[in-house]
Amino acid sequence: MTNTLAPLVAALMACSAAQAAPSCTVQTRPFGTLSSGEPVLAYTIRNARIEVTVLDYGGIIHAIKVPDRDGKVGNVVRTLEKLSDYEGNATFSKIVGRFAGRIGGGGFTLDGKRYDLVSRPDGVSVHGGPAGFGSRLWTSAAAECGVDLSLISRDGENGFPGNLQVKAAFRVNDADLRIDYTAATDKPTVINLTHHAFFNLSDAPDVYGHTLQVNADQWLPTDGKRVPTGEIAPVAGGLDLRKGRDLGPVAKSSEDIIKANNGLDHTFVLKDRHAATLSDAATGRTLDVFTSEPGLVVFSTNGWNGSVRDAGGRPLIKGGGLALETQHFPNSPNVPAFPTTVVRPESPLHSWTIFRFSTGAN
Repeated sequence: MTNTLAPLVAALMACSAAQAAPSCTVQTRPFGTLSSGEPVLAYTIRNARIEVTVLDYGGIIHAIKVPDRDGKVGNVVRTLEKLSDYEGNATFSKIVGRFAGRIGGGGFTLDGKRYDLVSRPDGVSVHGGPAGFGSRLWTSAAAECGVDLSLISRDGENGFPGNLQVKAAFRVNDADLRIDYTAATDKPTVINLTHHAFFNLSDAPDVYGHTLQVNADQWLPTDGKRVPTGEIAPVAGGLDLRKGRDLGPVAKSSEDIIKANNGLDHTFVLKDRHAATLSDAATGRTLDVFTSEPGLVVFSTNGWNGSVRDAGGRPLIKGGGLALETQHFPNSPNVPAFPTTVVRPESPLHSWTIFRFSTGAN
């Protein structure tokens, strides 16, 4: 009887082991040393469909490798050549905080108290001011199919109130990369987090051959300092991306609302959690973006001029990538009609974004 049952027992044990085996691996390696002397770690999360590398410096997404329709695997985010290049760029492929986007008027008033922010001479705070979250070395730990990052942002940093405990959890599942942000504060404050990765789904040096569809009927007009005025306007012309448009003609449009920014650099008011779809016909790759956030900033790297090279040695030229920044609206602290960015001790922040990759072969 023992001999008869042995094959069955062995099969059951093998099945159980297969079910218990992780669907992905997480590997940690040194990535380099910052100018401060602090070592940086790279976490590579890999499964059968996607490979993602995240740095604990700035929450940088250094790679997202997925196949094209023919099975050829490629990195679909633009990266920089050296760690020092990342140090020299405040937002490139990094977590942006405390406050993504622009805040005008030199600050804001919350619960009757005025807070003056570290701003440019024109009174505009950009991406929360200097030495933001993308310039910080986060505390990091490998997790199941991902990595957890955390940091403390002290009361008064760049003028923002409250001690913040911020966490960013990166998780890989199937062909998805999900980022969950949480932030707890000890006094009322404002916060707006996003990730500033630049996508290019193709082998081309620019994204002008891509098609972009954004689920938004409205967008946010800005003033001469590119700060939202508080108006919410219907999309029209080149900003009407509801049915999908080729990026080249849109980003190169002579329309005033696009020409003023030298390309796309606009905030869209999202209709639902499926924010956008970016696709490349040449490779068959598609990126769908889902989020809990009310807005999406679409930025077509209008200032890149080839003076900086990526990790593969290729010049980063105008239109070389596309940022799809899921976030609350810029200047929200000064516009009561916008969805609130206020976070209080009794109501921590939680937001999430999913980047989902597929191909015509899926």
